[in-house]
Amino acid sequence: MFKKQNPPLVSRRIDQELVERFEKNPDNPFLVSFPRTGSHWLRMMLELYFERPTLVRAFYYAQSDDFLLRHHHDINLDVQRKNVIYLYRDPVATIYSQLRYEKDPLDDKERITHWSDIYGQHLEKWLIQENFTTKKTIITYEGLKDNLNETFAQVTNHLGGTFDAERLQAVAAQVTKGEVKSKTQHDEQVIQLDSRYEISRDTFREQSGAYVLESALKDRESLRPFFAGIIS
Repeated sequence: MFKKQNPPLVSRRIDQELVERFEKNPDNPFLVSFPRTGSHWLRMMLELYFERPTLVRAFYYAQSDDFLLRHHHDINLDVQRKNVIYLYRDPVATIYSQLRYEKDPLDDKERITHWSDIYGQHLEKWLIQENFTTKKTIITYEGLKDNLNETFAQVTNHLGGTFDAERLQAVAAQVTKGEVKSKTQHDEQVIQLDSRYEISRDTFREQSGAYVLESALKDRESLRPFFAGIIS
């Protein structure tokens, strides 16, 4: 039976030596995701579900050295691992969130182009081009939101666990936006609870959504099928 965890609110950044030790084993799993695509939420659910911490910051079970996986944003596109879970999200929501995070003007076409192109490169690498993984599971933030059981089951299967819907329901009930906010006090911008944030995002989608997609897809039309069903 799953029991709600009540650890300290401050999470723990894991010592670099332990991170490097985990990385030395090429079979250890990596969660790769571009910034602002939901990795904190997923990792917190995984930590509670498996009762094991993740790297490089543990949100629960922070004193354990039995790490479940290592998260990496791969901004420089230099990560090559055999065992990968790849999480991605609607480009428009992602770029809006990234602009807000970086405090870039939401109507600055140059910055929109910049971040859309970087995200397009990231998606192209992990969804189409890479040829080094031997075990890879691709999931979306939208899949986690709209079909949590099926999407989370893909992840538990990838990690060699069994899927328990009742356990996941209890975990998901605990990992609310407020819980993620309390666990990410090292970075106040990770979660925005103000309702005006979503209103502003809707306005951004209306005004710049098509431009974001155009920039992300420039010379990368093969990505278009991966956006089907996740762009609202």
